Amino acid sequence: MFSTNYKVRVDDINYGGHMGNERALVLFQQTRTEWLNSIGLDELNIGEEKGIIQLESHVYYLKEVVFGEELLCSIKNIEIVRSYFDIFYEAKNKNNEIVLKGSTRMMAFDYKRKKISRIPNFFKEKIDKI
Repeated sequence: MFSTNYKVRVDDINYGGHMGNERALVLFQQTRTEWLNSIGLDELNIGEEKGIIQLESHVYYLKEVVFGEELLCSIKNIEIVRSYFDIFYEAKNKNNEIVLKGSTRMMAFDYKRKKISRIPNFFKEKIDKI
């Protein structure tokens, strides 16, 4: 669906010498942001002047990730369920091994009114075309 490269930086590494657990969510956000930009959108505008807000996240750590590693980060699927949508991610190392998997549940948000909103039809149509 969408993939981008990511090189593990020094600030991704924790005292254990591997990627910190919170960094997976940063990686997912970067992948999501680059994907949205690739289809002409961003987190503050997915259509009809609505942005997105994260409701929950899940991360599965499958292999250790260390400084300098090159990862291929992908959005594998997006499922729209009424008022929210789930994005499913995967990160692979240079050996094509899955090192991280996870998901984020997102909801449309009207940043001007500071209220949740329905998912814009414009966004749904963009997803249907993928």
